[in-house]
Amino acid sequence: MTLAEQIFSALLARHGADASHWPFLARLLLPVFLRIDSCALRWQDARCEESELAKWYQDIVPDLEPSAALQVRLANIALPGERLPREPSFTPPWRLSFAAAMASALLGVLLGASGYFADYTDPDIYIFDATATYEVSNWIAGTEL
Repeated sequence: MTLAEQIFSALLARHGADASHWPFLARLLLPVFLRIDSCALRWQDARCEESELAKWYQDIVPDLEPSAALQVRLANIALPGERLPREPSFTPPWRLSFAAAMASALLGVLLGASGYFADYTDPDIYIFDATATYEVSNWIAGTEL
C-alpha cells in the first residue's frame, strides 16, 4: 500500500464517503486520490455502504419525535430573562489574616536576606565563626553548652 493509499484510507475512515464532511484541503486532493484505481474502488465501496446504511435507517428506524411532555420540560430548562439568584460571596476572616501573616513573613525574610538593615562595617559586632557545627544532640543532652 502506497503512502497516498494510506492517507486516503485514513481520510475515508475518519470522514466517510461524503466529500462535504472532509476538510477543505482533503477535498482539494480528492480528485488526485480518485485517479488511483485502488482509491477509486474504495471510494465506490464506501459510498455504496453508506447509501445502504442510510436506506436501512430510513426503513427500519422510525422517525423519532419528542413527546409533548419532553418539549415542555426542555422549554422550561432555561427561559430567557430568568436567572437563578447567586449566593453572596463570602471570604472567611482567617483567610485574610493568613494572607497578611504570610506577606509580613515574606517581607521579613526578604529584608533579612538582603541585609538592608544590617551594618557589616563594624567587625566587633559581627563575628563569623566558621568552626561552628550543627550538632544539637550534645546541646540537648546538656553536656556541651
